[in-house]
Amino acid sequence: MYINKLHLRAFGKFSFKKLYFGSRFNIVYGENEAGKSTIHNFIEAMLYGFEDGETGQEKYNKYKPWIGDLYRGSLGMSLENGEKYVVSRDFLLGTTQVFKKESSDRSDPEMVEEEIDNPGEFFLNMSKTSFRNTVSVRQLGNKTEQELARELKNKIINLSSTRDQSISIERIISRLKSIREEAGSEDNGKTLLGQYSLRLAELKAARENSLNASGQVMFLAMEKKKLRNKINELDMRMDELKTQLRDYELSKARERLDRAQPVKAELEEIKSSLARIQIENSFSKEDFREAENIERILQDMSAQKQKLLDQKQDAEENLKSLESHLAMRFEKGFSIDTLNEDYANYMASAAKISDMKAKILSGYESLKSISMDEILNFLGDFSSVEEINKKIDTINVFLDSKDYEAMKRFKRSQGMKSFFLFLLGTVFLGGGAYSGYYGYTYGIIEYYYGAAGIIPALMLYVSSSRKSVRARSAKNEIEGMECSYADYSASKAQLEAEKDEIIKKSGCGNFGEMTEICSKKTTEKNIAEEKMRLLKFDEEKLKETELENKELAGKLKRIFSVFGFDEPDADSIKEVNEAYNRRDSVKYEISELVQKFDQLVQNLNRLDKEASFEEKRLEMILASNGMDNLENFKKAAVQMEKYEELIQKRDLCETTLSSILENEDFEELKEKTKGLMFFETKEVDEQKSQLEIFRINDEKTKLNENVNNIHKEIADIESGTRSLAEIEEEIDFYEDKISTFKRKIEIADMAAEKIINISDSIKGDFMPLLKKSISDNFSYLTGGKYCEVAFDEDMNITVIAEDNKDMHVELESLSGGTLDQLYLSLRVGLSSILSNNMDIPLIFDDSFVQYDTTRLKKSIEMLSKESERRQVILFTCQEREAETAKQMNVKFNYIKL
Repeated sequence: MYINKLHLRAFGKFSFKKLYFGSRFNIVYGENEAGKSTIHNFIEAMLYGFEDGETGQEKYNKYKPWIGDLYRGSLGMSLENGEKYVVSRDFLLGTTQVFKKESSDRSDPEMVEEEIDNPGEFFLNMSKTSFRNTVSVRQLGNKTEQELARELKNKIINLSSTRDQSISIERIISRLKSIREEAGSEDNGKTLLGQYSLRLAELKAARENSLNASGQVMFLAMEKKKLRNKINELDMRMDELKTQLRDYELSKARERLDRAQPVKAELEEIKSSLARIQIENSFSKEDFREAENIERILQDMSAQKQKLLDQKQDAEENLKSLESHLAMRFEKGFSIDTLNEDYANYMASAAKISDMKAKILSGYESLKSISMDEILNFLGDFSSVEEINKKIDTINVFLDSKDYEAMKRFKRSQGMKSFFLFLLGTVFLGGGAYSGYYGYTYGIIEYYYGAAGIIPALMLYVSSSRKSVRARSAKNEIEGMECSYADYSASKAQLEAEKDEIIKKSGCGNFGEMTEICSKKTTEKNIAEEKMRLLKFDEEKLKETELENKELAGKLKRIFSVFGFDEPDADSIKEVNEAYNRRDSVKYEISELVQKFDQLVQNLNRLDKEASFEEKRLEMILASNGMDNLENFKKAAVQMEKYEELIQKRDLCETTLSSILENEDFEELKEKTKGLMFFETKEVDEQKSQLEIFRINDEKTKLNENVNNIHKEIADIESGTRSLAEIEEEIDFYEDKISTFKRKIEIADMAAEKIINISDSIKGDFMPLLKKSISDNFSYLTGGKYCEVAFDEDMNITVIAEDNKDMHVELESLSGGTLDQLYLSLRVGLSSILSNNMDIPLIFDDSFVQYDTTRLKKSIEMLSKESERRQVILFTCQEREAETAKQMNVKFNYIKL
């Protein structure tokens, strides 16, 4: 089967998009974002629909058209027996219809609906998962060689075990093993089973622990006393450190005083400067900022107005352009499909007329090189020679010496037989006479014996006489043959002379050469006669085609004149189609431009009103602050800014002074450090001392916590003794848990064993077919560099090179391109095996991006051979696939998006 047509009525970015595929090799080229993946997913959606769940909903939303109320499409296909089907889906309604064309007549559009719920499984004989894993081939992705090798190895291992590359025996066995790991073992204390066992051991040791509780309490009391003594030592050390810090702080206070004195002097100077500055005019800073803001607003409005005027002019020009667009010239009821079909027929007819004229001209030119008179004369001579040969053959029959020699042998044999029979008869006659005479003399019995011997003698004499007659007849025949031989020899010599004269006249050396030339002349004569008949037929057909083309050209010229074109050509039909496709969008753009133009006019009017309002507001602000204009307002603001700057400096100095004094009064600090000398104060590392105090406090806290823990531990020991009955009840509980987990482990082990046995059975039946298919395709793609893909009993996968069959190459050692070729070999072979060798299509989506030129050529060559038995559709974002196919003279159907 093959897909012959796609109609993306409304799907993703496409609307009313039609694609036509050939039954063999198809290359669909499109740049990135051209819609290749959309078409690829459309084919899958038409055959299988969107799957349930979150993933299917995401795809449904991704390809749902943004504009319009439609979300549907159709797919046409042809089967090997000639049946044609059309699959139609409405994704909004969730409905699927399959129609079958009962008649093979193209003029009969009658379609009958078939009850087929899942077209993909019905026509391809495989599930959606198998479709994605075989028929729909994508590249492995942007991964490292190790990742590609690991993914490819997992797919082949899964296939060998389950015949589905998405089902992993390892994951199932791993899940069963996780049951054992979840329970663990009694020897591992980190597992549940080990923890239960440890808990049992703890319970059994509980009684012994309770006996040792009293001794443990006494030991803890002694530890508590030691901790108390250590806490007292830490308190003494902390008091010493605090005294040192207090003395050190006095020395730091003197330093602060020295740093504060220059700041204090600067502050006094700033206050003096502030007292000298006089602010003549009083105005509102808020009004000034508002005035500046209004000035900026007016400037922005002026720029915005100019921008709106430019947009208005552009809108007017665009509106005029769209109103004169070709898309506005289509009349009601116009059919673009009919126009395209007529134009296609017109171009096909014109090309056909040109080809026919060239063919007829070439035919007549080729006939000029053939001389029919010469051919007929030669054939006549050859017929004469053949007649002479027949006569010679007849004479040869008569001249055949075999009959003459046979007749001579017959004569000799008859003469000899006559002589011997006569001699034998004489012997019998003599014997009979002797016996008769002897019997007559001595008795009657011997007499009769003698008479009996005369009878054979008479018979032998008769036979001898007959042989003698035949010998004489043969002699007469021999004499006649010798006379005829002389006559026939003379006739034969005359015929040979006539034949040689005709052959020489024809320019040939012998009859064999003449026969070869005659065969060629006969062929030339037949070809010439056949060409003449074909040329007459072609001339009649040419007249009919020219008449049809003339009528079609007149019809097209009338239609194209409406759109301003003189003659129909490729550019004009392309422009008409583009205009037809844009007719709705052009109308929509005109409507949008009209609305935009009206909105621009409204915006300009509104902007003029707002600008007038802001100008009046600026005049009011200037008047309220006693300013003539904005420049004088700015000068007054500069004077005010200087005044405020001094205020800020004053505040900064006050803040700095306050920071240096650390919230102390300057005079009090001066009095506090009066008479203090630096050499009288011991310098202390304040940070180190603070850290030491912090460490001591932290150590005290920990020691106090230890004391509290000892208190709690003593209380726990005293209150933690349990009754024996309570311990025994808990022991029974844990023993039951351990028994349950052991039973789960036993069941999981049995299930794993059965699954492995089933997997080995599948591997034995399926793996040889899969191995052969992968090896054959991989060897072809690599040009015989790798001759086989091998699997050992542990499913370690390697490839074998042709030049060194003893060496097995690991997949991790192969390049990404070679792994892609192995992946392609797997998918192509697997599609045939899983579909029971049905000739289903193969679809490739950018599958050769990692291939170099050599690998690409081998892949194109393999796909070309594969397309001889089934359809191949190759989506690509590069033009090199098509160029490579052309260079290799591979026939393909090319579609450019």
